[in-house]
Amino acid sequence: MKNKVVFITGGARGLGAGLAERVIKNGGKAFIVDLSADAVFAQVESLDSERIAGCQADVCRPADLELAMAECKERFGRIDVVVANAGILKMGSIEHMNPADFDAVMQVNVNGAFNTIRAGIPYLRETKGYLQVISSLAAAIHTPLMGHYAASKAAVEALADVARQELALDGIDVGCVHPTFTNTAMIQEVNAGVLWGGHKGAFGAIEPEQVIDAMYRGIEKRQRKIIAPKTIAPLVLAPGLFHRVAESLSKLQGSEKALKKFKAEEASSVTRR
Repeated sequence: MKNKVVFITGGARGLGAGLAERVIKNGGKAFIVDLSADAVFAQVESLDSERIAGCQADVCRPADLELAMAECKERFGRIDVVVANAGILKMGSIEHMNPADFDAVMQVNVNGAFNTIRAGIPYLRETKGYLQVISSLAAAIHTPLMGHYAASKAAVEALADVARQELALDGIDVGCVHPTFTNTAMIQEVNAGVLWGGHKGAFGAIEPEQVIDAMYRGIEKRQRKIIAPKTIAPLVLAPGLFHRVAESLSKLQGSEKALKKFKAEEASSVTRR
């Protein structure tokens, strides 16, 4: 991690803030963005290090992320890791949830991840870096009152799986994080403990530090799947067992060659515009 530059969305609190602190303690540099400028400033001040900086950015606005990443590179010279961590959680039944709540969750969790990935690609291509996208156990196990959240995290996992195949041609590795119910402020604010608080074993709540440890190890090892705790691994991996087989088959059938050709034509088309 020494001198590696890690760009983290949703970095002013929760898992993002904890990861930034871990990166700095281990010799790396962190650039955090969040919707609240005050929260970013407070987090940067609290860590009191030349190896952390940040700015306000709304992940729903592509231009915000493009500017933030340009600022990160100007400050630290490069971006080695992008962590698409920003997310929100709301609770409600499908029958009665406010459609605006559904839209908000999808905007932040899905569009925000897409915008982060898209803005980060040019920088990660330069460093043959690593992209880490935060999904959830909810992508595989769909529980009541969390229809919008489960749908968003399943979509985020799909984005990561597609990005992994597309960006491998550029030497960029992609990891997807699947934590179980975690005792963060986001969870507490929506009183999700009403639904999850009594669960034990594989479905029991864990502390943020356990997820942060897993995220950090995932960055170090450029892991494909990061699961916290490991006891839920079968629940997360079972639905995707065919993914690796499908990827291997598609390569054998010429998808990698076709992808290279398509991307070259795509780049040429953009240049002509």
